[in-house]
Amino acid sequence: MTPEMEKRMEKTIGMRIKECRVKMGMTQEELAEVLFIPKSTVSAYERDVVDMKMGIITEIAHVLHTTSGYLIDGEEMQFDQDVMELAMMFQEIKNKEIRRVALEQAKALTKLVKYVE
Repeated sequence: MTPEMEKRMEKTIGMRIKECRVKMGMTQEELAEVLFIPKSTVSAYERDVVDMKMGIITEIAHVLHTTSGYLIDGEEMQFDQDVMELAMMFQEIKNKEIRRVALEQAKALTKLVKYVE
C-alpha cells in the first residue's frame, strides 16, 4: 500500500463528513435540518457509531458539495464552489456552438495558466 493510500485510509466516513461540514461552515443542527434527520443522527454518523446506507451518504455528499466516493474512501477530489458554479453555468448553455466556444476558451485559459506558472 502506498503512503497516499495509507493516509486516505486513516480517515473514516464520519471524519470526512465532519471535515466537509466544518469546511462549509455548517453546524450539526444545520446539516440535520437540511437532511430532515435528528442532530443526534448526524452526530452518530460523524462518530461512526451507526452504519449508513448509500442513499444517505449520497444525500450528505450533495449537501456538502462533495462526492459519495470522497466520503467513502477519500480518493475522489472534493468539488470546490468555483468548480460547481462553473459546471452549473456550462450546463445552462443550450446552444451547441456556444458550448463549443466556451469549452475552447476554457482550454485556452488552462494552457495560459500552465505557461504563466
